[in-house]
Amino acid sequence: MSSLTNRVVFAGTRGLASRCLLFVIETCGKDHIAGVLGASRYQKTWWRHETSEELWQVADRFGIPFFESIDDVPPLGTFLVSVMWNKIFPAHILARFDGGGINLHPGPLPEYRGSFARTHAILNGERSFGVTVHYLSERVDRGDIIGELQFPVLPSETALSLDTRAQLYGYALFCQVWLRLLDGSATSRSQDELIAQERRKACFYPMRKMTALLDSSDVPRSAEELDRLYRALYLPPRIEPPKWLVERVMTNEVRTLLRDSTAGGKA
Repeated sequence: MSSLTNRVVFAGTRGLASRCLLFVIETCGKDHIAGVLGASRYQKTWWRHETSEELWQVADRFGIPFFESIDDVPPLGTFLVSVMWNKIFPAHILARFDGGGINLHPGPLPEYRGSFARTHAILNGERSFGVTVHYLSERVDRGDIIGELQFPVLPSETALSLDTRAQLYGYALFCQVWLRLLDGSATSRSQDELIAQERRKACFYPMRKMTALLDSSDVPRSAEELDRLYRALYLPPRIEPPKWLVERVMTNEVRTLLRDSTAGGKA
């Protein structure tokens, strides 16, 4: 068994993190998990419908120390595992882990670094999407890639459906990569190499881009543009399309139904 299992600190959010933590425990044993970092045990999380157990519940069940802030985690781990963790690990925290760490990113890299990759992929009209496991680095989402999975974007895809599918593929990818890390067969490629050799385009999407989309005003847009924006912002219960957009989409749908029914009557 790889030395990375000596003392693992696991950090994450959402149901995907709980499933991945259980897989790590299943393959390594609970004694190799030095600590778990997650949302407060007193927080009513928006993703509670995704899982029967929050991270703190998994930690409590196996007797693993649980922490709610990275600053509270003592220097007791040698390898950091991050799954859907929603904060940036500062350099001084990463320096604690002699063995490094990995991160499961819910989007393809280097094309979709940053936040809300699912929303931006729909807005960009992508025909395929993906999930990535990469080594953690001081530069956000820029560590060497260990594994990736691609899957098609459906014509009627919403941010919610794409997010759901990304979690399914993400779990499968995490398990594959974790087992390769354990037996020492994992390999990696630098993102700079992928950009140069495969001509991938690097792009970073900061949180402010999502804020700008939600705050955007009701300006003239085609029916197709409105539909795409609605689908891109449909991610309940975390994100909901703004009221003006819902009204515009519904109005367009009514007009289409009336036009089609009128055309059918004339025929």
